[in-house]
Amino acid sequence: MNKIVGLKNINALLDKKAEESGPKVKWLKLADGQAVKIRFVEELDEDSANYDSKRGLAFVVKEHTNPKDYKRKAVDTMDTEGRDWAEELYRKDPKGNSGWRGRLRFYCNVLVDDGIEPNPYVAIWSMGISKQSSFNVIRDHAMETGSISNLTWKLKRNGQGKETTYILLPSPPDKEPFNWTEVEPYPLEKALRRVPYAEQEAFYLGFDSPSSTSATNIDW
Repeated sequence: MNKIVGLKNINALLDKKAEESGPKVKWLKLADGQAVKIRFVEELDEDSANYDSKRGLAFVVKEHTNPKDYKRKAVDTMDTEGRDWAEELYRKDPKGNSGWRGRLRFYCNVLVDDGIEPNPYVAIWSMGISKQSSFNVIRDHAMETGSISNLTWKLKRNGQGKETTYILLPSPPDKEPFNWTEVEPYPLEKALRRVPYAEQEAFYLGFDSPSSTSATNIDW
């Protein structure tokens, strides 16, 4: 067994441990029937009149999920490493391994006013992209008006589990520019789990823990 001796070594180890177990991201979670007001922190395009490099852009990534364990989710590495274990598994038998097919997911920061907390708070909204996804409403609004961060939206959840649906309605645009001074978004990269190819099989099947992970994703 390795022994950690010396005050410098001990302090370095404790500092590393504190950094690894530091504050994780806060996720947007709604109960069945709950409605909140939100404001998108990022824009979808740098050409937006309301884009601010300090707030950055929301993004879409391709991810794979173990169909028997939704917590075993990671970003596809075909673009970065030229291979991906889950993608290879799916391609060998698309019908038999359809649950391993990569799916697109949208990530963004939102400023949430839930009527419960005394002050609005920042949370990451993560959602899968499908024909019924609220992402379509967001994208269409951005294409029609050029912005999504210059107004308040009403978001309501209906149902539970696979029967869950979300209603997203925009309000009129701000009459005056919104004050972003006190709003600190989470780095969206912290919301992603990136696993090197060499560790992917062990990670997805639960045999081991990857060397590079982030906060657990929340399924919508």
